[in-house]
Amino acid sequence: MFGAAFLVALREGLEISLILGIIFSYLRGLNRKDTFKPIWIGAAIAIALSVLVGCILYVATGGEEWHGQIYLEAAIFLAAVGILSYMTFWMKKNSPGMHKGIQSTIDKALKSSGDTSQLVILAFITIIREGIELVMFLLAISIEGKNNFVSLGSGTLVGILLASLIGWGIYQGTTKINLKAFFRVMGNLLIIVAAGLLINAVHEFIELGLIQPVAYLYDLEAILNQRGAVGGILHALIGYTDRLSVTQFIIWLIYMIPALLLFNRNKKKPQVENPALT
Repeated sequence: MFGAAFLVALREGLEISLILGIIFSYLRGLNRKDTFKPIWIGAAIAIALSVLVGCILYVATGGEEWHGQIYLEAAIFLAAVGILSYMTFWMKKNSPGMHKGIQSTIDKALKSSGDTSQLVILAFITIIREGIELVMFLLAISIEGKNNFVSLGSGTLVGILLASLIGWGIYQGTTKINLKAFFRVMGNLLIIVAAGLLINAVHEFIELGLIQPVAYLYDLEAILNQRGAVGGILHALIGYTDRLSVTQFIIWLIYMIPALLLFNRNKKKPQVENPALT
């Protein structure tokens, strides 16, 4: 669970840090440090709302089992897979033009008679999207990890702290990393995480009797239990299960192979004019 939480938190946290770093660097270059406050206000509102959504969803899925909870958990897994896949491909497509898009939005905001409300909105939209995504992923990981908060919390904290340090370095101009290569590696890893969450969703549907397992390819419960130390890490990180059904394996292949091929192809696509607000 630590590894999965770390990867997701690092990926989401770095995108937030990167965009905020671009915003603050550009404003500093314009000698407009007086506009930093609206950015922090927008960021704080988005973080607070993300935490609130996370708490509401956790209360709905945590605690004692209740009728229909398994449906909600399955829906959360599917939503996490969908959002994770979308944001991975979105970043690949829009990251090259991100600087210009953000700078264009800032210029428009500063021209509006000194009104900084658009800067608040810019920061809010930037972070709320990533915040809600992070909440959904961590909730899905938490469900499968049986609420192991120590592992989940430590992985999330380390990931966010590392992302923050990288973002601070980018703002200060002392850290230069190949963001294209970084997001390519992270994208491939997160596709694997998403495939693991998809296996978990299929497992929930099998338990509900909505789909049939057909047969089981192996049963390693006595050798590498998914609730053990090593098995638990593999389960949280790549969706390893000690009893894999044919249905789960086929759906895993149907998602994984096309996703990896599409993500790693080198075909160039037109850039979005203002990806910061997409």
